[in-house]
Amino acid sequence: MVYKAVLFDLYGTLVPPFRMRQHITTIEEIAKILDVDFDDLHEGWVRDFPRRMQGEFSSVAQNLECIVQKLGKFPNPNVLAEAANVYRQFTIEGLAPKSGAIEFLKWLSWHEIRTGLVSNCSPDVVEVWETSSLAPYFGYCAFSCQERMIKPNIAIYRTVLNALEVDPSETLYVGDGSDEELTGALQCGMQAVLFQEDLSNTYDAHRSDVETWKGIVVRSFENLYEIITG
Repeated sequence: MVYKAVLFDLYGTLVPPFRMRQHITTIEEIAKILDVDFDDLHEGWVRDFPRRMQGEFSSVAQNLECIVQKLGKFPNPNVLAEAANVYRQFTIEGLAPKSGAIEFLKWLSWHEIRTGLVSNCSPDVVEVWETSSLAPYFGYCAFSCQERMIKPNIAIYRTVLNALEVDPSETLYVGDGSDEELTGALQCGMQAVLFQEDLSNTYDAHRSDVETWKGIVVRSFENLYEIITG
């Protein structure tokens, strides 16, 4: 079939998967700035992951402050700002588009196929999103921390579909299988494609959607053109 819209995941789909080793290095640098133990900071950061995704923290600085206060530290705003800026740079570097992503988004635009983004992410992504070369190509972006709901909740997909004014039956969802997002897309009534990635440098290398997926699998944007046009 010819699709009227495509919804994308962000990490592992449009940009490389979230980089665990580089993230650990970033947290190590931040721990030194905040004068706290790395293991304590990293444990707190990982523990607060669901809260960040659902918008319980307005910024990285607020989350860091919450963690270090529990560790008995009370950094001044300038120190927190320095630490948050280190994380900001990590986020910006992680949003570099994958090879072929921009070209494919341009192609969709030329063919008047609507595009949406559905991302489980924290405020640092939202803060820098407009600086990304990907941003201009999307009709609507649903960031979990803004919508206050996360994939695979069907409601977050429907938010984008409603904004784009398309029916799920005429929409394709493309994702790397994190957070059971493909299952959620299917339950919402969309067709779904797994964008297969090397997950060895991620925090969630074992994903149920990836390990049990029986549907279409692509490994590059080149594989998507024919799927879109039928």
